[in-house]
Amino acid sequence: MALGASVTFGTGSTTGDSYRKDLQALLASKDITATYVGTRANGNFPDDAVEATGGFKIDQIAASADTAVPVLKPTLVLVDAGTNNCNKGGEVPDAGSNVTAMINKVYENSPGSTVILASILANKVQAQDACREKINQQYAALTTQFQESGAKFALVDMRGSDAPTVNDLADTRHPNDE
Repeated sequence: MALGASVTFGTGSTTGDSYRKDLQALLASKDITATYVGTRANGNFPDDAVEATGGFKIDQIAASADTAVPVLKPTLVLVDAGTNNCNKGGEVPDAGSNVTAMINKVYENSPGSTVILASILANKVQAQDACREKINQQYAALTTQFQESGAKFALVDMRGSDAPTVNDLADTRHPNDE
């Protein structure tokens, strides 16, 4: 299950695929079969299920997960949450705790699942990018907590050398097709 907001849904991509189509192709190239589940569909590929809505903040993404996860029982949940908390202004001291609560509910509603959390992408708006850094620090801290508890959890660092940069954005925050 790809869980998130507009980046996960595919905003910024001319086809609406977001990272989902390329990730599925990468897995297939390694003989790993993956089927997306979600209550929505978007993209230019057959397996386009997604659990994402543009503009959603962490609490709204969590509410979506609370509805979809118990029904669909995903074994792997890809989480991209928090960008809109920064885009809509304000401080985000509780982003880490809110994402932790959401992930705990995922584990509760789909026992044995694996969660992969993405840190937040670069943003062309300076204040929003500074907010992103604060959230990413909180995500790094919660990663240690989940891993020490034995949960099947990983953090994908979207700030690494292979990550999209501001030059890869279709607007101020959504990745383009590259």
